[in-house]
Amino acid sequence: MPGAHTKRSAAARGAPRRNQGGSAAGPAEAQPEPYDGPGSNAGEARSQVRGASQTRQAVDPAPDPAPQVLLRNVDFGGAAYNMFSQMPTTLMSRKAFSKAGKPAVIQVNSHIVEQWPTIDIYQYDIVIGSGTEKRGLVQAVWASKKVKSEISQYGPGFIFDVGHLGWATSQKPDRSFVVDLDVEKGQTPRAPRDGQPPRENKHRVAIKFAKKVQLATVRAYLEGTVDFDNGILEGINFLDHLLRETPSKSLINLRRSYFARHPVSEERTLLTGGVEAMKGVYQSIRLAEGKRLVVNVDVSNSCFWHPLPFNMLAFQLSGEKGPERFESTSHRQPDGRDTMYMPLFKRLCRNKFFVKHRGSDETKIWTVKQISRLNAKEHKFDVTEKATGKVTNMSVYEYFQKKYNIPLRQPWLPLVQTQKSNVLFPMEVCVMCDGQRYPFKLNSDQTANMIKFAVSRPPQRRQAIDQGLKKLDWANDPMLLGYGMKINPTMLKTNARILEPPEPLFAKGATAKPNFSGRWDLRGKVFLQPNDRPLKSWGIVVLMPQDRRPPVTVDQVEAFKKNFLTLYRGHGGQVENMNPPIVGGVPDDAKAIETCFMRAGSAANLRPQMLMVILSNKSAEVYNRVKKSCDCRFGIMSQCVQASNVVKNQPQYCSNVLMKFNCKLGGTTSMIKARKQYFEESTMIIGADVSHAAPGMVDMASMAAMTVSLDRTCSRYGAAVQSNGHRVEMITSSNIHEMLKPLVAWWMANVGNGHPPKHLYYFRDGVSEGQYTALLKQEVADIKQLMDEMGQRDPGNKPKMTVVVAEKRHHIRFFPPQGMAGDKNGNPVPGTLVERDVTHPWENDIYLCSHVAIQGTARPTHYHMLMDEANLPVEKFQTLLYEHCYQFQRATTPVSLFPAVYYAHLASNRATSHIDLAKNEISRINREKRGGKGIIKVSDGSDSEWAKLLPMEPTNGIGLEQIIGSSLMLLLVRSSSDLVPAPEKNYG
Repeated sequence: MPGAHTKRSAAARGAPRRNQGGSAAGPAEAQPEPYDGPGSNAGEARSQVRGASQTRQAVDPAPDPAPQVLLRNVDFGGAAYNMFSQMPTTLMSRKAFSKAGKPAVIQVNSHIVEQWPTIDIYQYDIVIGSGTEKRGLVQAVWASKKVKSEISQYGPGFIFDVGHLGWATSQKPDRSFVVDLDVEKGQTPRAPRDGQPPRENKHRVAIKFAKKVQLATVRAYLEGTVDFDNGILEGINFLDHLLRETPSKSLINLRRSYFARHPVSEERTLLTGGVEAMKGVYQSIRLAEGKRLVVNVDVSNSCFWHPLPFNMLAFQLSGEKGPERFESTSHRQPDGRDTMYMPLFKRLCRNKFFVKHRGSDETKIWTVKQISRLNAKEHKFDVTEKATGKVTNMSVYEYFQKKYNIPLRQPWLPLVQTQKSNVLFPMEVCVMCDGQRYPFKLNSDQTANMIKFAVSRPPQRRQAIDQGLKKLDWANDPMLLGYGMKINPTMLKTNARILEPPEPLFAKGATAKPNFSGRWDLRGKVFLQPNDRPLKSWGIVVLMPQDRRPPVTVDQVEAFKKNFLTLYRGHGGQVENMNPPIVGGVPDDAKAIETCFMRAGSAANLRPQMLMVILSNKSAEVYNRVKKSCDCRFGIMSQCVQASNVVKNQPQYCSNVLMKFNCKLGGTTSMIKARKQYFEESTMIIGADVSHAAPGMVDMASMAAMTVSLDRTCSRYGAAVQSNGHRVEMITSSNIHEMLKPLVAWWMANVGNGHPPKHLYYFRDGVSEGQYTALLKQEVADIKQLMDEMGQRDPGNKPKMTVVVAEKRHHIRFFPPQGMAGDKNGNPVPGTLVERDVTHPWENDIYLCSHVAIQGTARPTHYHMLMDEANLPVEKFQTLLYEHCYQFQRATTPVSLFPAVYYAHLASNRATSHIDLAKNEISRINREKRGGKGIIKVSDGSDSEWAKLLPMEPTNGIGLEQIIGSSLMLLLVRSSSDLVPAPEKNYG
């Protein structure tokens, strides 16, 4: 059965690194050895050299053009991906540089490549075995003495991407040879067993010359003399691997990030639940404006498994507070079902581990295939005594007692099954290897701890970047030196622009003057548009915590209500009912909400307009249940507040909540005081986002959301949401039609005087560079088709479209000097615009920092304009982007993302609360929502089963304008059927 050791060498302890999404590489794969313990199976016999088999088709050794997967590690822009698209299109080029605002010089965390390789570089195609071998085996073969001897003939510094490509400084004839890993390790093939021939550990390596890398083509593209082609891709791909070659050998490599194998205490922290966070360095080579290459260097934070025994990890995964409770709940359930923790235990699968019961000489690394349903006392196998040949059937528990004199302390835990056939270990003898990434969604406690660890002010972040540069050590990198590549270690300086801040406009002509502070307050301010229907029917419900102790007293709720409503009236709110019913003491949350809904309606003899829900904690599960119940069961708006803030009863907190409260009742907080008319013709803004489930949540659908501006100033928005298949980024044609049609119809009737808009902005979030072409050919085409259908009565009035992608997931950061361009924390002031040096050489993109960082280092938003049929002036568009960030209706500070996209992001996240859970088993442990079933169309037109959202209760008693006019989209319109009033309920 199982077996291993108590001490290991340093090499054995290091976990294999995962790279570019491939399988983990490590000794378990590099040193295949049949299991010789009881109950094992030697597996399929293979006597031929791997890679020479005629039964398996070899991979083409000379793929051309370069595979699209190479694009993952380098920021090329949309032009590179356009090469591989079945529907290529022309992306918009930069018109001009902006003259808006004032100039300022700031530093950006990028470094100029001062010297390129000038020697000849030759690319080779490499096939190891059949070409489909696991990454760990490929690494083991490439690290062999035989391979090192063969590639020495190509000159120093042969680079291999651990895939199919290699580079060298000389051209040599094609060659093919065999590597025997058993000979390399001084081992002999295992003896024949069960009539099977011995398994040979031989692998064929084929190296074939492919082409000469033309770096001159890359330079020509940067100078604008050639278009992007496959040669440029090959050149940048080589430079990327040249940059990665040395650090990937000494550090843990996760795509473009590198982490120390033995980090100092400041670079790691425990997050609870068997997870630790580590701080590393990120680097990526980029084509940049200014006819140059730059290397973007930043801090990278990631989560890893804490290297503990599996039984301790199982305990921490369970979330139980004590081992006694864990022991009583981790057994198989009385009805024969698996332990309730099995979904969490399965997270251990595919990880590397070593065992600690065989002695210090054991260095083998194993891989978890799955977690068995059987425990150490349930799983039995035959053991043959070598001396007598006697066969005894015994359990794993008995085997460890007899073989190793180890009485298992937790035999009820499920066994760990390895990749080798019939090899299982008890959890308590398995120890997780170092440096293995934790790919699952963090819980609320882990997230809070991760934020504390990752957040750092600009001076601290810059110091961490400098520490990362020391790890990369470009000046002494033997590969960079050998190929003649030199990178400036000093951050580059760029000429930025500081845009003038706008003034938020409130009722009665009052304005706020945030200047460059990026903040203002609501004292003495009246909302630009209060609720147009007085607040008559509403209620307050206090949800009980698990210990059933009321989180607030009645007097505290009364005091908060009085202060809240007094402030609301001061901000212009219309309130007729100052004494709504207060419901508390109901142990069931759903029943408490229902009770409050009925009492509020009965007291006012009117369908309730709003429920205020007082929460005892920040549980995401409770919050989602509240929103689902209010949105889908009752069709009523809800406002959640924390009990701790009710107790404090601070006016500033009340005013902040009132911004949301007022918007949910159809009001508007403020708008910008435009110095110039933004929209010289009728304009509509559409925002869109698709949110995806966390890794590992395979049953969770992606949620698509679209928002539409609902007034002439584009300050109020409505939203629609729908499921969009599993991890499908492009919004399906049917979803676009279903979500947009009722919103566009309302806009035409109430804003456009029966006509479609003349100018249409489409802001899209979450789309990668590789999806730009699909965005234009699919989503934009679908929107145009819908507009044509909606404007059939006005065929000559087709809207001109401006398409912009907003991206927050990047590593560009600004480091301004103190003064006009920087605030007291070292962050850029709101309105900092960068369009040179780190942007694309030719495409139309900018980086805009429109917000004030609450904590940490500000991350600018990357805006990429793909289409502009209206031919907007550069300054007008950039000012529109920035100033509209001051129109976010729930904040007294500009936001970091254009509001139309921000609202879409909020709506898509809210939609996860609306999934129909009735058909699914919900785990009490992981508290992750899992989707029901419904048929929708995915991007490729095929049918895919994914969760349809629950139907929403029609909102009788609340005007349509209040529903889709809400800037916060708390009631999300999905189709026109949702707008039909429902029959009145009997509140008597």
